[in-house]
Amino acid sequence: MSLRVGFVLPYGQRDDGFFPDTFLGQLCADARADGHVARIARVYYEGDRSAGDAAVADRLAAWLDDGDFELIVAERIFDPAPLVAYRARRAGAMIALVARGDSIEAIDGVDLLVGAVRGATRAGHTRQASSIWQVADAFRTLVARRAAGGDLADLAGVSRIIDEQLVAGAPLPPLVARPLAPVLDHEVIALGPPPVITRRTIFGNPGCPYAADPLTQPLYRGLRLPDDVEVARRGCAFCSMGGDYARRVDAEVVASLVAQAQHILRGAPATRELVLDDQASLRYLAELIGAAGDAGVPPVRWLFAARSDTLVRERARLDDAIAAATSAGHSLEVYLTGFEAFSDAELARYNKGVTVEDQLAAVAAMRALARAHPAFHYADARGHSLILWNPWTTPEDLADTIAAIRAHGLVELFDELGRNRLRLYPDLPIHHAAARDGALTEAWDDGDRGAGRGKGYHRERPWRFLDARTRLAWELAELLRARLGRDGEAAQLHAVAAFAQTWRGDTAAIAAERARIAAGLDALIGVTDRLAHRRGPGDPPRGRQRRAQVVRLTGACNNGCATCPNRERYLPDDADAVRARLAACDAGPIVFAGREPTMRDDLLALVARRATTGPTGVVSNGRRFAYRAYAEAATAAGLSAASIKLFAPDASTADRVSRVDGAHAQALAGCRALRAAGAILEIRAPLHAAIVDLAAYAEIARSLDAQLRLDVAIDAIGLADLAAAAAAVTALAARCATEQVPLEVGPVGPALHGWIPVGADELVPSAT
Repeated sequence: MSLRVGFVLPYGQRDDGFFPDTFLGQLCADARADGHVARIARVYYEGDRSAGDAAVADRLAAWLDDGDFELIVAERIFDPAPLVAYRARRAGAMIALVARGDSIEAIDGVDLLVGAVRGATRAGHTRQASSIWQVADAFRTLVARRAAGGDLADLAGVSRIIDEQLVAGAPLPPLVARPLAPVLDHEVIALGPPPVITRRTIFGNPGCPYAADPLTQPLYRGLRLPDDVEVARRGCAFCSMGGDYARRVDAEVVASLVAQAQHILRGAPATRELVLDDQASLRYLAELIGAAGDAGVPPVRWLFAARSDTLVRERARLDDAIAAATSAGHSLEVYLTGFEAFSDAELARYNKGVTVEDQLAAVAAMRALARAHPAFHYADARGHSLILWNPWTTPEDLADTIAAIRAHGLVELFDELGRNRLRLYPDLPIHHAAARDGALTEAWDDGDRGAGRGKGYHRERPWRFLDARTRLAWELAELLRARLGRDGEAAQLHAVAAFAQTWRGDTAAIAAERARIAAGLDALIGVTDRLAHRRGPGDPPRGRQRRAQVVRLTGACNNGCATCPNRERYLPDDADAVRARLAACDAGPIVFAGREPTMRDDLLALVARRATTGPTGVVSNGRRFAYRAYAEAATAAGLSAASIKLFAPDASTADRVSRVDGAHAQALAGCRALRAAGAILEIRAPLHAAIVDLAAYAEIARSLDAQLRLDVAIDAIGLADLAAAAAAVTALAARCATEQVPLEVGPVGPALHGWIPVGADELVPSAT
């Protein structure tokens, strides 16, 4: 007899990320091969948790009804309602959740778990790794038994949920590898156009060889792990794969991967990236690329996972793989490097087995390889992992991680910094530490739904922050991201961590403190937005400016500002790289900005190279222009305008902000020298918590015959008194109106460098 089987692939947003569509695709292919009626659908939720997600759920419900499925299968379920409602409507229908080696547990309404029980390793020190071959064989047997109406109680690898209790089945069957040929043509459920699938997963060896014991770390000392639950007792404390790496003969693995690649590229020629599901593929990576080239696999990018210490320790193997990719016309990208944190205290909690110093060395190695080899990449997919929040995180831990991310330009590695949060499952040591310490809860706090749904993972166990300051920090991070967007999130988190470290309230005071900060933030956004877009009578005149392309520089700086945003963005800064960025700019105004441009010996040559095609400006701290000869040489080379940062109206405050004695006096001297040399001048005033009288900038700008631009960076302002910051901006605008000083005000968030001040004869009116 045949069975009607529906495979559901849900995504938390309209993005496939790194979820392997090929896993359920293989189960679907097996079901069809065995004579069953099988359909597979990708389901793209909107991620809005409201009307959009509800509409997608309705469409999924209609698809299920149309399929009249007797068995519904999913790899992850974060919204069980449509599936459970269908099961209630369709007599005899069952829901199965399958796992390819990740954490999984019973969810309300699920009848069967496939792959949840793996069995212990032969050494007995942890549970086995599981492969998709084992899960596929267990599932194949399940479908056959279900179609025949047989008993499901004794199936290897299949556990049942009876009266909401997990009845564990026998472990998975032994690993017997066979060719994989997943279904690649899926139905789609979405409100808008779905993404074009360019990334597919292929499967090598399961598990992870890292096997350090978390119980040696301070957080876990004395912790007793349960005997009645399979726990991943070795490796990273938050990961289900550590301690057992099921290594097969390399030649066998390579042949399997090449065959999978051939199948995918024949059936889905839009594929541009192949993700290797193997935590230790570097050993055979060069052989794989060579074999793929010999087999005629068209050029693709191979994404491979690697621990950060592996990238340094096994550099020779990585060099060989890059050489093989270059020779075959393919490319490589390292992804899923589990950095997790840049706080040594947090890394110990996670049992990562590395230090912050080790991780920074790995980043330096990746960047060096990318500069040297066009075939090697490390940040395009932004697939590396970070766990910013866990129950034990303190504001100090958060501050350490964010400081390292900003200081070393690590934003390029991660996606959505503030949303990266620990997920807890009973098969993880860190879950049991959280239970011991009272961090587990029956339900999420109001306004919190965990990380799983938003990221598209399995539903996880609810937990709470053990430090009230961190709970406030998390709420404020959510607030700032919602109001200000994701661009500049590192600066937002810097502000959040700095404020939380000084806060002395308790849990009961969090709601009121959040509301106070939200009101101040809204006031600041309101006044800056009005001055940027909706000026009226009594407001100051607008600045004279034109849009400009930015040539971003990331080199040295002779100031030491604690809240500098220009460290966050990593770009190669050698002369060839900067010239390439300059050459990529269209004709028209440009501005050199970022880290201090005047620290470059080649700046004047770059200015001269470009000045013939349009106005050329610079955003600078102005100090080197204090040397009149340099200012004159710059304007002679073609520098037409400069936006000079004055970090406060008075010298003592400005020097304290820039952390260089005498910097303010040099900056003012640089302004005067530039004006004398004929450059158009703009004073760039960063709004900072240390500034007492922001309105005093108006007199400085008027005395220098300069227009004024206010930068409103949230980390420089701080969160302590945003209402006062809003009042200071209002006072500055009033003074500029009185003095008739042209004023431009940027948005609350990252400073905008994409403008160049111009003379009245060049003016193209436009708002910031």
